[in-house]
Amino acid sequence: MAVGSSIITADGINALANASATGTSVKPKYFKFSEQELVLDPNLSADDIVGWRTQEISLYQKVDDRSVEFVCDVQPDEATAYTRLCGLFLDDGTLFMVAKPPFPFPPQLRQTFKIQMIYDGIDEILNFQYLPFSETEQSLALLNTQAILGEQILRNALDIGLMKNTNHNTGE
Repeated sequence: MAVGSSIITADGINALANASATGTSVKPKYFKFSEQELVLDPNLSADDIVGWRTQEISLYQKVDDRSVEFVCDVQPDEATAYTRLCGLFLDDGTLFMVAKPPFPFPPQLRQTFKIQMIYDGIDEILNFQYLPFSETEQSLALLNTQAILGEQILRNALDIGLMKNTNHNTGE
């Protein structure tokens, strides 16, 4: 069985770290579907994703105490292009996370991504109240991707984010 993949961007890691440090929360709000063939890289930013479809996240749900699932769903009559990439964005336009399906989703069919994120203290860091909620049950083979951040991976990701910020500040 083919498996999709996902990555939290350096900007997303910085947003999580900032939210954790300040006692605030992040708000994944909308997604973009794209035909682009991009390599998943933590240094991807909002400017890197050119989307054929942008809309609010269709559904979110807590899977368990450490996991949340974002569902990005486009109806067949609105699916006008192939989808090779999905970007999750925060309210402020920050590219939080990027996911790729195991194979491109074709146009004129229902296109649904089901993206899971695992993070310790998920309740304290993600704010669900501003996200739309749909009670529609998805009856399609859905893409499950996981971003698992252990302590060492988080440290590495924070270093990448700090390096990215340093590069922007020095003009390199």
